[in-house]
Amino acid sequence: MRSSIPVQGASFHSPDAMPGLMAPPKNLRAALFAFGVLLALGGGWNLVPQILSPRDIGLASDREAAMALESDFPRALWAARTAQIRGDLWASAAFAESSLLWLDRSAPLSGAALERVQRARANAEAALALAPINGGAWLFLSALPSGSADPNDAARVATLLEMSYFTAPSDVDIAPRRLERAAASGALSDPDLREFVKGDIRVLLAGRPPLTRPIIAAYRNASPQNQPIFGSLVMDVDPVFGQSLRSGSTK
Repeated sequence: MRSSIPVQGASFHSPDAMPGLMAPPKNLRAALFAFGVLLALGGGWNLVPQILSPRDIGLASDREAAMALESDFPRALWAARTAQIRGDLWASAAFAESSLLWLDRSAPLSGAALERVQRARANAEAALALAPINGGAWLFLSALPSGSADPNDAARVATLLEMSYFTAPSDVDIAPRRLERAAASGALSDPDLREFVKGDIRVLLAGRPPLTRPIIAAYRNASPQNQPIFGSLVMDVDPVFGQSLRSGSTK
């Protein structure tokens, strides 16, 4: 028998009096349960690769930093393979092999080195397929040894550097490596690339204090045919500093 208790003109029914209001339909409960499971799986899928990843790995700025990253490569690759569609993790796996950028380009690559180059290239390309705005990954690809004599190498490097500039035009973290790569390659003959290079020079000289060392290093490490071109680009941005660079009075 259903009961009701009148209170000031209202009736409060016992729970069995309103079964439709007290318990949600079975299909709604099933949908909520499935949604909860999906949330849990999604959270785990994002969390596990983050735990596996050793740290935030960026493009190494020098040989010593690049060598220090090598021990992080296995975990970085594992994290990228676990997450699959995380472009940042694929980029970290590529950057963990940054020591490849300091291989002797005048000597042919050994079989093991060529295999590493191909793997690093594949990881960087996977990163860019998922996150094409990663300027560091474009720069990494431009600096990887080609592994073979390529008559179109200068055009390829110029294209990759331009993509790095398009996606990270004022990134002071990668500007030093980008200047160095441009100054040491045949890509500096490209007029469009020269304008981009001047942008990096402006960014570095606009620092407080101005970051002149990367510019000096890029000039000194430039190929013989590129030194006059690079020096003129510096002159266009800062005539005083450019003159001291050309005269050798910079330290």
